[in-house]
Amino acid sequence: MGKEKIGDSSSHALIISQKYYEDLEQIVDYIEFVKLQPLNAIKVGNGIQKTMNKIILNPTIYAECENIPTKSKIYREAGYKSWLIVFKLKGNVITILGVLSGKRKPSWFREIK
Repeated sequence: MGKEKIGDSSSHALIISQKYYEDLEQIVDYIEFVKLQPLNAIKVGNGIQKTMNKIILNPTIYAECENIPTKSKIYREAGYKSWLIVFKLKGNVITILGVLSGKRKPSWFREIK
């Protein structure tokens, strides 16, 4: 997994995977070029980014990702419209893993680990 950005926010270290950026780019490109809705693409991209910023501020408020169950409940998800931002919370390290459509099959979620 490519790790792009490492930072520190409110006592949590942050790692953002390359997959997150690729997923975000695919979503925005699809809305802009396939659906031909460039303004909506910008709004969705900004909304997903804002949701990710909320994760950084308080990651423990988000529910466990039901599609990736673990005993320690380290995988969590935050929703924005029909998309889910999947992240791993282990100790004080937040790893943003990717963005998936909430309409995807559960098997897609296992690939994001």
